[in-house]
Amino acid sequence: MTDSDTRNASKRRKQRQLIVRVVSVIVTVALLAVLVGEVKWAEFDQLLGRVAPISWLGALLAYLALNLFRALRFRVLLDKDDAPWRLLAPITLYHNFLVRALPFKLGELSYVALLRSRLNYSMEEGLSSLFGARILELLIIILVFASGVLTSAEALAQQRDRLMLIIVATFFICVLALYFGGSLLRAAAGLLLPWIRRLLRGKRRPIGAIESGWLQLAEELDRVRQPRLFLSALFISCFTYSSSFLTNYVLLRALGIQVDFPAMIAIISIGMFASAFPFNVSGFGVVEVAWRVGLVQFADWNESDATATGFLLHGFQLFAAALYGLAGYLLIHLSPRVSPPQENSSDSDSKEIVSS
Repeated sequence: MTDSDTRNASKRRKQRQLIVRVVSVIVTVALLAVLVGEVKWAEFDQLLGRVAPISWLGALLAYLALNLFRALRFRVLLDKDDAPWRLLAPITLYHNFLVRALPFKLGELSYVALLRSRLNYSMEEGLSSLFGARILELLIIILVFASGVLTSAEALAQQRDRLMLIIVATFFICVLALYFGGSLLRAAAGLLLPWIRRLLRGKRRPIGAIESGWLQLAEELDRVRQPRLFLSALFISCFTYSSSFLTNYVLLRALGIQVDFPAMIAIISIGMFASAFPFNVSGFGVVEVAWRVGLVQFADWNESDATATGFLLHGFQLFAAALYGLAGYLLIHLSPRVSPPQENSSDSDSKEIVSS
């Protein structure tokens, strides 16, 4: 690929990023403009007053557990015996805050950058562990959400067993696809790349960049193709979901939500899933809409109270993320960096580095 092709590819990539960001800002502003007008702000303090201090404390502890389980999952996916908990846990706390606070998902880059600067891990190791964590978390949310909707939907009662079987089968197919993702991507590359080359022949398109990125993603997915590692990460993802669910469950119960457990699962899963929506700025607007939809559909709340509850729950998560993110930031900078191993160092020096 020539220098001209590289410059053109970079220009097109920047144009796409600009379009996505403009669309995200428009979507966020439009949603907030509609939602803010629907909330009876004079009654918002009454909504806050429903939550007892013990409920705020319980939600904060559950949110802390969520981040600690995420750190544990990162440690498993990194598959590093020398990954020190004293740095990985604060990095996860700080990364979680930046993901929620920074627009356009820029906070995701902080995890890779901190692993590189503080633990001397490669960018590929950071990206693969982050990608694996996000996919596993999304799979758990989709499975539990679908199960909750199916269980709580009376109209589907006669087909419940069949639909549940379909959901479980789909989940396991997705898990297997992730486990063998590297091999599947290489097989797809062998089938599709020759066709793409013929399609783009003579048009000076960056086919080399497409092929390189495709194969790099396959290599990253190969890292999770270890039964112990994959099953451990999947098991821990169940606890990350449970901690996130508990955070919201405590607050919703304190607010007076009275629904059966499957309906509560559906409501909370919709709220969780909204954070993955691509066109938003730090989740504003989209997260509130998700809570509103869930509360109106499954709890029969009016739109004003449901929207206000969405703002309250999102605001709490931002507050908790900022609180723990500050603690993580301080712990990161108070902890010494892990020094890279020296080629001519003695065995005792190497052991000291690993133990740090």
